[in-house]
Amino acid sequence: MTQHRQLAEELIAEAEKWDGIRAGIAAIDEVLGGPSYKAVAVGSWQTNHSEKTTPWLPNARSLLVLAMHHPEDDPRLDWFDRGNTAGNRRMTKISEELGTWLFKTHNVRAQPLPYHVEKGGVYLKDAAVFAGLGVVGKNNLLLDRKWGPRVRLRAVLIEGRLPSGRPPEDFQPRQGCAMPCRKACPENAFGPGQYDRPTCIQRLNSDRDDPIESGQKDSEGSPILVTDWCRRCEFACPVGEK
Repeated sequence: MTQHRQLAEELIAEAEKWDGIRAGIAAIDEVLGGPSYKAVAVGSWQTNHSEKTTPWLPNARSLLVLAMHHPEDDPRLDWFDRGNTAGNRRMTKISEELGTWLFKTHNVRAQPLPYHVEKGGVYLKDAAVFAGLGVVGKNNLLLDRKWGPRVRLRAVLIEGRLPSGRPPEDFQPRQGCAMPCRKACPENAFGPGQYDRPTCIQRLNSDRDDPIESGQKDSEGSPILVTDWCRRCEFACPVGEK
């Protein structure tokens, strides 16, 4: 086993010590040459996300891709308040601790990336496929081998080049799929026969304009309001553990 392969396996194993986390390695050049970077973006969405724009770590050639299980019975992970979600905050913490471990253990630098491409992130669905974590389904979501679409993704830049995963050839959940996600969508975002991003964005904007009470109160005793994003297509998907 080469030194780089051993390092990659140790890093993945360290990441998967965290509860509800799967991990893989992707080559940056493959991700940047992936289908999302070649597609023409349609529709814009103002996320109000609090993360700052981040310049990339020099000499980084690999990505550690993290998939965190987001079960249907724990919606709070995706509730948006104070510029972020609880799930994203947890993944940021995990990413930072893995970077610290990597430097202390192997003297290799790492850099957690923001969630959004516009702020220095990468297209995470592409990265997860190249890391061998799953495939993109007919619902336009990553279908993780274990948890289906009920995951949240983040990536960490890794100094140097590590052996990467491969898009899975033995995991083909799209074959014969009856597409219950398309029937579940409240906005009919799959009406044209494929995912229509502007229609989906309309629903997300509606969710943001109609926050719900989180069950918690601020220091003044007022209810804390959160955005509860639509996840109907996720919940309808039969792939993976709920």
